Amino acid sequence: MKLFFQEYSRVYRQIINDVNRILKPYGLTSVLCGIILYLHRHNTAKASNIYEYYNMDKGMTSRYIAKLKEQGYVDYVVEKGRQKKILKLTDSGKELFNEINLKIRSHESNVLSIFNDDERKILMDMVEKLRVKTLQD
Repeated sequence: MKLFFQEYSRVYRQIINDVNRILKPYGLTSVLCGIILYLHRHNTAKASNIYEYYNMDKGMTSRYIAKLKEQGYVDYVVEKGRQKKILKLTDSGKELFNEINLKIRSHESNVLSIFNDDERKILMDMVEKLRVKTLQD
């Protein structure tokens, strides 16, 4: 009998490897891309919002943000001449998001093409149930 965690881990790892392969030419990883995606969806955020959402280590999150800032993709909001601890995508970060999002969504569509619409909805519902359950434990 197959073990769920083992099989899920194999699929997850392959998906992440595929995404990292797509992102490599941009100097990104799936984790860095996740931060860009979060900022795209929320416009601005504190680092704490990001590490709580992804359940990441605070120190690692700070290093990831510093790397994205160094690459020119994120910056801090400046109000009244003062830098705040609120992050936002730069114009080049927004352009980057648009470019990589197309490639990742295309790959996602290809992977999920084995399912019909009803099966995709069921799969997403099941993944959400797993996410909620793991937060409870």
